[in-house]
Amino acid sequence: MTPSNQTSGLVTVMMPAHNAAAFVSAAIESLFRQTYSDWELVLVDDGSTDGTAEAAERIGDPRIQVFRQPRAGEAAARNRALKHARGEFLAFLDADDQFLADHLDATVGYLRKNPVVGGVYTDGYDVDEQGRCGDRLSGRRRGPFQGDIFEQLVRASDVFGPPLCVVLRTAVVHAHALRFDERIVIGPDWDFTIGYAEFATFGYLDQATCLYRVHPGSISHTAGHETRRASLAQCRRNAIQRTGFERCAQSIRSYAFYDLLVNQLTGFPNLQMEVLGWPQWSSLPSRDRARILRLAAGQSLLQGLDPRTSAAWFDQARRLYPADPRNQLLDRAHRLDPRLCRWLLQVRKGQAQDLMSSKAATRSPRAGQSEGRAR
Repeated sequence: MTPSNQTSGLVTVMMPAHNAAAFVSAAIESLFRQTYSDWELVLVDDGSTDGTAEAAERIGDPRIQVFRQPRAGEAAARNRALKHARGEFLAFLDADDQFLADHLDATVGYLRKNPVVGGVYTDGYDVDEQGRCGDRLSGRRRGPFQGDIFEQLVRASDVFGPPLCVVLRTAVVHAHALRFDERIVIGPDWDFTIGYAEFATFGYLDQATCLYRVHPGSISHTAGHETRRASLAQCRRNAIQRTGFERCAQSIRSYAFYDLLVNQLTGFPNLQMEVLGWPQWSSLPSRDRARILRLAAGQSLLQGLDPRTSAAWFDQARRLYPADPRNQLLDRAHRLDPRLCRWLLQVRKGQAQDLMSSKAATRSPRAGQSEGRAR
C-alpha cells in the first residue's frame, strides 16, 4: 500500500485481537457511536480460540474487515493490519478498549487544522472489566509534550501510555517504511511511535476521548518478567540505533544506556559487551560511561553473578573517570574482596531505599507517576 492508494479523510482503525470475545463487541460498538463516520476497521485475529473473529463477523458491517492468522503476537497482527490500511489517518483500538464518541472527530479535526503536524494524542480514562471509570491516563504521564517529541519518547514510554489515544498520518508510515518489531512482545507500539516521531511532530488535545480497559487477561498482566525484560531491551536497542538518537540530550542518551545495560541486560554479559562496542556508547562522555559501568558492575555483583565481569567494569570505570571517589572505592574494595564490595553496595542500597521510602511518605499521589505501561 502506497500513499497514492489512500482514501482522503478515511481513518483506518487497526485492532489486533487475541481471545477478546468478552470485549470485542463493545469495542466495535464504540466505533459505531463515533460522530466521525468515515472509518474502516481492520481486525486481525491473532490465533484466538474463543470466537473473537466470529463475534466481529456477526456484526456484518462492510466497513469491518476481519483477518485471521495463527498466533504470532501483537506486532505481527499490527503489521498485517498496516498492509490493508487504506485510510489517510491511522488509529489504534485494541479489542478490549473503547473510543468515546468524539475521538475520531476531535483528532482528525486537529490534524486537518494543523497540516504540518504528523500525529496527535488525547487523554482518556482507565476502566475496569465492568466498564467503571477510574483514573485519567494523564495521571501517570509526563508532559504533555508537543512538537518534536522524539527525545521524550526515547526517554520512556509514558508520553502516550497505550496507543489507543493516538492518531497518525498514514503517509508518514509508508514514506519511511515503518513497521512493528515482531521480536517485541511488550511495548511494540512504544517502539513504533519512537520511529514515527523521528520523522514527524505531534500535537496534543487536552480532552478525554477513550477508555483503556485494565483487566487480568491483558498481556501486561500475563507476560512473564523475562519476556517483559527482553522486550524492553529490544525497544532500547532499537531506539539507540536510530539515526535521531545522537540529537537527543546527553542526559537522555545516558539514561537509555543505563536502562539497557543495568535494568534490562544484567545477567547477559555477552549482550552487554556487544552494546559497549557501539559507537553511540563511545560518544557518551567518560564520566557518564564510568557511572553506568560502575552501576552495571554493582548490579551484577549484587545478583551473585560472575565476579570477573564486575571486576572488569569497576576497573574500567576507575580508568575512565578516576576523579569520582566511588569509582576508586568500589574498584579497590572489589580487588581486596568481592564480598566486601558487595557489603558496601548492600549498605548503600539500603540507605537509598530508606531515603526513597521517606520521600514517598510525603509525596502527593500524582507526583509518583510510572514510566508507562505496555499492554
